[in-house]
Amino acid sequence: MALDLAPVKGGRRHRLRLALTMAWRDIRRHKGRSALIIALIALPVFGMSAAATAGQSMLATPQETVLHELGQTQGRLSSLGAVNATMVQSVRGDLGYSFSTGEPDKTFAASAPADVVPSGYRPIKVVSTQVTSPVGEAQVPLQAIVTDVLDPAFEGKFRLLKGAAPAGAGQAVGSPGLFSRFGVVLGEKLTTSAGTFVLVGQLRDAGVSDGNAILYLAPGQSITTISGPTTIYLAGSRPIIWEDASAFNAKGVQVTSRSLLLDPPPLAERPSQPNDGASDSRQQNVLSLALMGALIGVLALLEVGLLAGAAFAVGARRQQRDLALLAASGAETGMLRSVVTASGVWLGLAGGAMGAVLGTAAASIAVLVVRAGGHVLFSGLHIQWLGIAVLVAVGLGAGWLAALVPARAVSKQATLSALKSGRTADEPSKWTVRIGFGLAVLAAAVMAAGGVLAVAKRGDPLMYQWQPVYIGLIIAGAVLLVFALICLTGRIVDLLTARTAWLPVPLRLAARDSARNHGRTVPAVAAVLAAATLSGALMVGTASAMQQANDTYGWQYNLNQVGIPLQYEDYGPMEPGAGAVPAAGQKPTVAKVDPVKITGVLKTSMGADVVTNVLRGGIPSNSCPSGTVAENGDYIQAICTGWVLAEPAANRCELAKDGRPKDMADWRCTGAMNTTNFGSFIPPIVVGGEAELAALLGREPSSAARQALKSGGIVITNKIYADDAGSATVISVDFNAVANQSYGMYGGDATKGPSYLRPAFVPLSTKALPAVVDTPEKPLHFYGVVSPETAKAIGMPLDERTLLVTAAGPLSQAAGDKVASALAPFMGPFGGFALEQGPPTFVNLILWLIVVGGALITLSAAGITAGLALADGRNDHATLASVGADSRLRKALAGSQILMTALLGTVLGIVAGAIPVVVVLSLQRGFPIVLPWLQMGALVVLVPLFGAAAAWVLTKGKLPMTRRQTLA
Repeated sequence: MALDLAPVKGGRRHRLRLALTMAWRDIRRHKGRSALIIALIALPVFGMSAAATAGQSMLATPQETVLHELGQTQGRLSSLGAVNATMVQSVRGDLGYSFSTGEPDKTFAASAPADVVPSGYRPIKVVSTQVTSPVGEAQVPLQAIVTDVLDPAFEGKFRLLKGAAPAGAGQAVGSPGLFSRFGVVLGEKLTTSAGTFVLVGQLRDAGVSDGNAILYLAPGQSITTISGPTTIYLAGSRPIIWEDASAFNAKGVQVTSRSLLLDPPPLAERPSQPNDGASDSRQQNVLSLALMGALIGVLALLEVGLLAGAAFAVGARRQQRDLALLAASGAETGMLRSVVTASGVWLGLAGGAMGAVLGTAAASIAVLVVRAGGHVLFSGLHIQWLGIAVLVAVGLGAGWLAALVPARAVSKQATLSALKSGRTADEPSKWTVRIGFGLAVLAAAVMAAGGVLAVAKRGDPLMYQWQPVYIGLIIAGAVLLVFALICLTGRIVDLLTARTAWLPVPLRLAARDSARNHGRTVPAVAAVLAAATLSGALMVGTASAMQQANDTYGWQYNLNQVGIPLQYEDYGPMEPGAGAVPAAGQKPTVAKVDPVKITGVLKTSMGADVVTNVLRGGIPSNSCPSGTVAENGDYIQAICTGWVLAEPAANRCELAKDGRPKDMADWRCTGAMNTTNFGSFIPPIVVGGEAELAALLGREPSSAARQALKSGGIVITNKIYADDAGSATVISVDFNAVANQSYGMYGGDATKGPSYLRPAFVPLSTKALPAVVDTPEKPLHFYGVVSPETAKAIGMPLDERTLLVTAAGPLSQAAGDKVASALAPFMGPFGGFALEQGPPTFVNLILWLIVVGGALITLSAAGITAGLALADGRNDHATLASVGADSRLRKALAGSQILMTALLGTVLGIVAGAIPVVVVLSLQRGFPIVLPWLQMGALVVLVPLFGAAAAWVLTKGKLPMTRRQTLA
């Protein structure tokens, strides 16, 4: 009878069933290793599913946007701020940006939103304004909304949380933040500048956080007159389409339409606007989150695959005898691979399902809890069911891929060698190193392509559309770089362990074990590398971003200083109303404040150590007097004479096409007053002596500066205002004329933007003074200081303008309210009192949190690897013990293994993470690149040492003897 070699019908199905059955039995037999692999796969899937649910829940859908912004109305009308009849709104209305075309039309008069309400709609007027409420003697500002918030048309936007609707003119409702800020409860009265009201209800605005202090008043309910920006909501049944929006735009009004938000018209039916995409924050946020999530997800899955692969490799070697017996009975190589990869399928499916379900559940609970607390961080719960299924499949794929490499390695071994107890060293493939070099070259090319694209599109108005492309290229290059380093890890390990004879015995054994077992060492180092890559990228990116925030922060005063204006416009008795509206036809008078009285109040309320300095000089630009209205109704702008420094033509800072200086390192574009930003109450040129100069500089002035004050010169804060002869030109200008100039004042084209950073003032008078440069600690908004005698000689006013207050330290909110209350009788309309605190100072905390997070991930990866190495080398340890090795050698060997793995992986990971971030930041002109060496050093040095110490402590020194397996 001839031998039938034809395949059995259904043989593949039987082989698959057998492989799954054997894998399932092996999983049940080794519950600890199986649980470890499931947890490794479940953790990143948990994080990605939770991040996906939370991230999507932060992004409002069009339906949620309509409900939270418009309620049940068809839309709302508001001012477009148009300068002509051709100005076009964004499709998203006031949620986007308007698009200006044509030149300003002086004859164009925009209509009020209330005047253009079409027939068929019921208008609902909403007035937003600011009122004040007394806390002690201080007037604390809060927002007031005047409309019928309980109108059925606002269902979905406003909701009464507790209490009842107002039943009379003396009742009102407020936000939860209003009750907490002013310490009131339901039924109590709240006195405001708009009247006194009994708070009978607590109201939530779906689009505003509960923490905001908002008072809701009904039309006709307010005791006083309310004024402020007006919005008209349109209740009706007919949708507002794009043709309606165009008609509104022609009258200077824009509409935020339910129909346009839910179903935007195609580009063919409306003008193509470069700002449409930018105004759709949801689209931009989705792209940003997708790119960042892709990078984190790839690195997390890479780490998991490597760690799980090492665990599968150990398990596969434990299965070698069973697999060899299966091969001896006639099983093919593919069948052996299927047995090992089937374990990856089972464990990957379990880990993916567990991580996706638990991550989605945890994020859902967090979203519901946060939303129940009245925060608007999340727009709604958005569970991505398709994403959950994809993540389960990702987990399954990660398990299968992690088991694939050890499966191929085991299946190649000969049956006889598998039955023996001995094991030969891994033979690294030359192709792996070649692939690594190829991936490194490809990574450099991809990142270079992203950089070229970014540079080519710099200054382009549509650059935001290309931003995801070039950032995506750089992220892809970063991932390729990580894979390149992984492929090169084996070669790096060989180089580092080639000369180890001089090392102590534990380190020598760990080095030789690493070189001998590439199948375990490379995944271990690569897993740590993947974890450290994300930590390195976050540390460099965070440190650089915070440095940028520090560099661009607009200091109004030095730290713990504040300026109190000593002159303000007083309108006398106000027309009763929320906005402190002057009576009709009433002209303001200039009220002056006695600095001696204020100083006495400050020393009483803040302590005797508070320091005050009176700053005299010309009027700051933000204190120019209001204009007046003539009898014929024309508006007359008063002349506002201020004193500034002229800029020599040679010191002008020229701007590039992107609106930033052509040369970011040019000394003519940096320093105090480099943008002539009059943002504080400090006079542009201060009249004072050494005490005032020291307070403004934040330190003692130089001897040259003190001599300049005495000899009739000027101490300037920036050398860009000094000419070659060492003098500075003091000029008087009309601030109102400067404010009314357009781009032309910068020497540029109004259609192309400014050409120079600072305006070219038109002087009314000119006087040159000898100048000495003394740079202040902070770039405050003032040109310099002159003595009273010099100011008098050049005709500069000596009026007392500002009281500069220097406190010993920051104030709490309660202490600030106390000081503001004490100053209220002297402050006029300036009721606030807030010391300068500078930019955020929590960058170091964030960096150390990143270090801690990276350390935990790194230590967990290295710890798992060390445990697998101990389990895999159990026979080797037994051999060492049998020849008399000390029991402490096992502990030292475990510490040495985790030390080498963590150190090498962390160094490579930080390099791989820092490179793409540096590339991205280098494409942003003027953006600082900061390498936090202290934090990176802590991650590189302290983490491996701590891991080694922990491994030494936790590893058992004693090892039971194992029975050797022999082949008879």
